[in-house]
Amino acid sequence: MKKLIIAITSIALSVSTLTAQDNAGYNRIGLSYNNTHFGFDKFGDDLEIDGTSLNGIGIDYIHGFSLSRAIPIFLETGLNLNFNFGSENLESIREGNYWAKSNLSMQNINAQVPVNFVYRFNLANDLSIAPYLGLNFKLHFTEKIKTEITTNIPDRYLIQAGIDPEELEGEWTSLFDEDLMGGEKYTWNRFQMGWHIGVGFRYKPLYLGVQYGTDFISAYSYKDSSVNTGNLKISLAYSF
Repeated sequence: MKKLIIAITSIALSVSTLTAQDNAGYNRIGLSYNNTHFGFDKFGDDLEIDGTSLNGIGIDYIHGFSLSRAIPIFLETGLNLNFNFGSENLESIREGNYWAKSNLSMQNINAQVPVNFVYRFNLANDLSIAPYLGLNFKLHFTEKIKTEITTNIPDRYLIQAGIDPEELEGEWTSLFDEDLMGGEKYTWNRFQMGWHIGVGFRYKPLYLGVQYGTDFISAYSYKDSSVNTGNLKISLAYSF
């Protein structure tokens, strides 16, 4: 009987140790593809598009805190640095052999702090799937736009019409600049908060994640005009 009790105790301790190791905290570092869609709601009378999307890359760091030794549930947080770019055609005109078109270009650099609640399902020793739900806190460093006109009309014809060809290239305008935007009430928000849902797949140290969410705080809001954002993220990372 004594030997049986010792054997059962040893097994219990081994299982407990294994569970603790499986549910230990972790770190993850990687790169991500980001797509942020800006939806324009009554934003500008002359803006003839409903929205635009920015594509970019992110550098991501995540740390997972174990919340239970017995249950594979975790709290994740970290820091993501994102660089996003995009352009959208506003209008195209063609007269005979000549054409002109205007494009809206946009640049954005931001840092994000996610807070995720994660539950991990271990499918095998080296394979797991982890759905999660979380909040996101976003701080924009740069938010710039530029309207550019391109055309095949020769410069001499433009000059004859009183148009400086260099002015067609446009200039970058910061959406946070009160002077350029016409006052504080017309500037965009540097801070946004939102939610997201996602799932991560881990095989050995490699991690692949897919996430989508929207922001509670609009990128821009004034009276009945607003710019709302939705975010898609695909991550490839190394876990350790």
